[in-house]
Amino acid sequence: METMKAIAKRKSTRAFNPEKGIAKADLDAILAAGCAAPVGAGDYSSLHLTIIQSKEMLDKINKAVQAAFKTDRDVLYGAPVLVLVSSSEPKFPNIQYANVGCVMENMLLAATDRGVDNIYLWGAANAVAQMPELRKELGIPEGFTPISGAALGYAAESSSAEKELGITLAANYVS
Repeated sequence: METMKAIAKRKSTRAFNPEKGIAKADLDAILAAGCAAPVGAGDYSSLHLTIIQSKEMLDKINKAVQAAFKTDRDVLYGAPVLVLVSSSEPKFPNIQYANVGCVMENMLLAATDRGVDNIYLWGAANAVAQMPELRKELGIPEGFTPISGAALGYAAESSSAEKELGITLAANYVS
């Protein structure tokens, strides 16, 4: 798939088929795309990926996030895979958000390219970040904080819709 086509096809999936897992080759390609993202000062050691495929752990995370946000909806949307991207204290103030954003975007576009549906999750990562016991149980290294997450899987209802690409944000040109 071409890059612009992947951008046009990528959408946030809010209902996954929890019974349909992702092939290892697809998951590995998605993670590799994340690892190829540009990172400030080349400080890749400041980032960590946690890949959760255990149904029991996904349920535990879902319940923890529900409690944190006082909601009863499935905050992981039934996805069979959750990837948390964590960062340690960066060399430059606040660059961890840009670094994690680049990793996330690469993974989401690679997932779309491979036909894997996805959604960017901030709330789940933020809730896990506030729970030291859960971070420890997930094996997130000491000194690392979850910043964002990606839920991956296959949509409960498929859609082949593409966005019309155009300049939709306010912009000004300086010539």
